Amino acid sequence: MGIVHIPRTAAAIIRGMAKRRLSPLTKQEKSLVGLGANPPHIYSSRAGLFDVDLMMHMNNASYLTHAELARWEWTAFSGLLPASLKTKSYFIVTASILRFRREIAPLKKFEIETRGGKIDDRNLWVYQTFHSPNSNGERSKVLCQVFTQGVMTNKGKVINPREWLADNLPSAKDALDGLTEAPLFDEKATQFTKLEDALRRSAALHDDKVTK
Repeated sequence: MGIVHIPRTAAAIIRGMAKRRLSPLTKQEKSLVGLGANPPHIYSSRAGLFDVDLMMHMNNASYLTHAELARWEWTAFSGLLPASLKTKSYFIVTASILRFRREIAPLKKFEIETRGGKIDDRNLWVYQTFHSPNSNGERSKVLCQVFTQGVMTNKGKVINPREWLADNLPSAKDALDGLTEAPLFDEKATQFTKLEDALRRSAALHDDKVTK
């Protein structure tokens, strides 16, 4: 898997860095892309050879792969990745939930809107939607929704993500304040947490049976 995934990840990072260099936005504006109410980051791709399954549409697992590649490209574009490498602090995915709405055919072009939608003292939530771009540049109906929860770690320990972002993206203070109380994402994060709690209890029950 690494033979395919690592080059794709590297390519996504390079694209993000190239877009950052070519973008007419200021450094401050770039750091705000994808945060709260600011414009989302847009990732473009096609359902290629490694994405399509025997049903002749993009395989379910490939949505997660492209969602991850979109996040890599976003962090490279916004400056989050260089800050992460500099401080040796990393975003670790702890859970993801997907809702498939419409299939993506082979070679079909699609775009992913990525937005950091919610944050607290421990977790970050990233909301991503897949779309087919229309000829006039407008977004189509949603093809897939991905809601991802993660934490920031430093030297193996979970750190406060809001404090880390405030320290490394000073220009994003207002956007971070909006993420702390983001009504658009509050319900998603709340329901996500309830599901996570239920799954945690199920795992604990299973582990308890195994140890007996």
